[in-house]
Amino acid sequence: MRVNYGDLKSHLDKGFVGMYFVFGPEPLLIEEALDEFRAMAREQGLTDRTRYTVEAGFNWGILFEQSQTMSIFQEKKLIELRMPTGKPGDKGARALIDYVENQVENVTLIVIAGHIDRAGQNTKWFKTVAESAALIQCPSITPGQLPIWVRQRVRSKNLEIQDEAVRRLCQMVEGNLLAAAQEIDLLKLLYRDQVVTLEIIEDLIANHARHDAFMLVDACLLGYQDRAIRILYSMKRTGEVPILILWAMVREVRQICRIFDESERLRVSPRSLYKRFGVWSGRRKAVGNAMDRLGRLQWERVLAQLCTLDHRLKGGIPMGRKNEWEELESIILRMCGVRAL
Repeated sequence: MRVNYGDLKSHLDKGFVGMYFVFGPEPLLIEEALDEFRAMAREQGLTDRTRYTVEAGFNWGILFEQSQTMSIFQEKKLIELRMPTGKPGDKGARALIDYVENQVENVTLIVIAGHIDRAGQNTKWFKTVAESAALIQCPSITPGQLPIWVRQRVRSKNLEIQDEAVRRLCQMVEGNLLAAAQEIDLLKLLYRDQVVTLEIIEDLIANHARHDAFMLVDACLLGYQDRAIRILYSMKRTGEVPILILWAMVREVRQICRIFDESERLRVSPRSLYKRFGVWSGRRKAVGNAMDRLGRLQWERVLAQLCTLDHRLKGGIPMGRKNEWEELESIILRMCGVRAL
């Protein structure tokens, strides 16, 4: 059974089926499909979620063991199985076929893969899975389809956008869906009650060209604390909004944390994942320097600190003894590797 990517939410509203197979060439769409599964699991009170990643030497027998093991306190179980290459090998193919033939009630298995070509879809294991599982293919977005995707994405954020603005935004992101999603999130933050016009997109591009917030982030990643602090207070003097600076910092730190997570799951070097996460050649030195300097745990703490400041700026919790600029300075120093006194 094939489920159209755009119909996934309405499909899940009817309840989970026993097995799903999510695959395709667009990492952003795959991750957002998984977000839909997890949101539905939370709504249904399904807290028992087990995750595995297929890698060299993976024990496929654990798939059967997990499906057979249910606590007396559990009513349902969710298993996520990541298969990055889309090729399970002989053992994996047999294990998936066996799973399909011996599915257990109240256990849902979600298999997540990357791109699977036509030859892969003609294999016995894939055809067997396709006959039993719900297939969700996350399609490649072609240049011709990108304007439609951007317009739908903008409307999903409760924004309206002019046709000229859509075309200019598509030119700006050059087919990078992750970049497009980030720019649309920024539009929602800055222009939530306005129609997004060509002039707004041009202003957005001009702000990127000026690079104040992004120069600040790059200085932090490279560990240039003096330069980062100078940029921060220059932005304060010119009247920049702290929430915009915070947005740029959160975006970068969250990406670093995701790269760490994926590299640990796949047991590969974070640098091998740069292209997948949209870290292009001009920024790889800065990102690599930052990841080498602090490590995963420290970057997760930086992200937590940024999220706390975000809640304070939006009035969710009161500000502490420091004002927002002092909080930003403290976070910047931490990103640069300066230990707190």
